[in-house]
Amino acid sequence: MGRKTLALLILALAIPGAALAAKPSTHTSRSKAAPTVMYVLKGTLWNYTAASSTAAGSITIHVTHSNYHGRALRNTDVTFGVSADTATTLNGATTISNGARGIVKFRALKNMTSSGLLTALSTTNMTAFQVIAR
Repeated sequence: MGRKTLALLILALAIPGAALAAKPSTHTSRSKAAPTVMYVLKGTLWNYTAASSTAAGSITIHVTHSNYHGRALRNTDVTFGVSADTATTLNGATTISNGARGIVKFRALKNMTSSGLLTALSTTNMTAFQVIAR
């Protein structure tokens, strides 16, 4: 009687475990969209025009340093659009004067080639995510 009871107990414990393990996973959390990253550019700012409620502004930066993603833009001049949603930190000033040191951040596709990034920036007026003047 002991062997039968032990065999039934093992069988009873194995069936629910097998039923749980047999369910396939139907949910995937991976997005099909191309990943984007933040490009951080540091350098000299000029030609800053603030955005108004009726018109977009702009800013130009001469890039002297960048994060890994923006390395293709070093030693170039890049002009960005500034919208009303662009976060702008002026550090106590009322505007950004020409020659001020600062940071411009924007989002773009990850792993773009150097020529692809330069082309994307020159053909469209990329909008800055954040502008920081020091």
